[in-house]
Amino acid sequence: MKRAEPKVRKSVTRYGPWSLAVVSLALLVGCGDASAPVFQGTGASGGAGATGGNGTGGGMGGMVGTGGATGVGGMVGTGGAGGTGGSAAGGGSGGALGPCATNALCHTCPDQLLCQTDDDCMFSGYVCVDSGCDTLQGAAIKQCQPSRGGSCASVAECPNSTDYACIPVGAASPRCVRVTPGCGPVTESYDCVPGFSCQGGTCVDRRVPCDSYLDCPKSHVCHTTPTANFCVPVYRTCHEDTDCAGFGEFCADVDNDGTKECAGKLGSTVCVNASCGGSSPPVCEVGDVGTIAACGDYGLCRSNNDCDGASGFECVGLWQDGRRECVRTNGTCDQVTDCPLQQVCAAPRNGGPPSCQAGSVP
Repeated sequence: MKRAEPKVRKSVTRYGPWSLAVVSLALLVGCGDASAPVFQGTGASGGAGATGGNGTGGGMGGMVGTGGATGVGGMVGTGGAGGTGGSAAGGGSGGALGPCATNALCHTCPDQLLCQTDDDCMFSGYVCVDSGCDTLQGAAIKQCQPSRGGSCASVAECPNSTDYACIPVGAASPRCVRVTPGCGPVTESYDCVPGFSCQGGTCVDRRVPCDSYLDCPKSHVCHTTPTANFCVPVYRTCHEDTDCAGFGEFCADVDNDGTKECAGKLGSTVCVNASCGGSSPPVCEVGDVGTIAACGDYGLCRSNNDCDGASGFECVGLWQDGRRECVRTNGTCDQVTDCPLQQVCAAPRNGGPPSCQAGSVP
């Protein structure tokens, strides 16, 4: 019997000029005060009803008002469905839900691409995740974000053809996108957006807030979105260099285990462990400036033999994707699941045994 094709969450043909305008507005969101509530516009008013007894125009929601201490009202929506008096048009597409308080993680209240489930995301390959901001009543505000699995030419390049499809992400090139519920620890780079890890079949929030790379632990970079800055591990699964935008300069098999990951830059080329020639320090380490790398003591490894045991380093699987890193012995955590949410198990930026790291949060 022919196996049914996996259901793709979204079709890339669903968006039009209005949707692209929404994305453009999302990129123009201003910064809020991280220490005080920011009051955003509360969304557009409903559109007026169509005139006449049998109006047929479909109502379009108004654009949301922009945030600020005294938010500006949104533009009025146009046209309602026909009928007696016509029904009012719905709220603005992705309109803000109301006032919102910022915090160390979510520095700008999101007012575009808002959602409750993945089905609310109009763009192909987008998923609905917590933005990090809450309403003033404490409810999580969710936002559609693009999947960041590896690029692909066909589903054969994805982990399997049952749980994944090779589809465009928004208007960008195709990537391997999970199209069935849940996630797997080994495939969390495909299944979960950056800053989230798979735990109990669900992508959970491991975003560690940062103002710069100095707030992030070893082997992490400070990733920026329109609403937040947070630390993410450099070593995400990738297929091409373009998969690593924001995480590294290159996509390469750093530790020669047959799997590629985003990698740092050593001089003018990619840094892989073979570049360090088995010397001391023995492995590629993401350096102190962005994704610039150097031969160091902290980095990917396959066994304790790859680390400088004489200096007290061992090879430990801090994340769940099968990768291991050289870190000092006697850590207070062994992997990310040992730490509370919005923390990661990693070596501190200035070095030392792995411990639960919280970034710029005291």
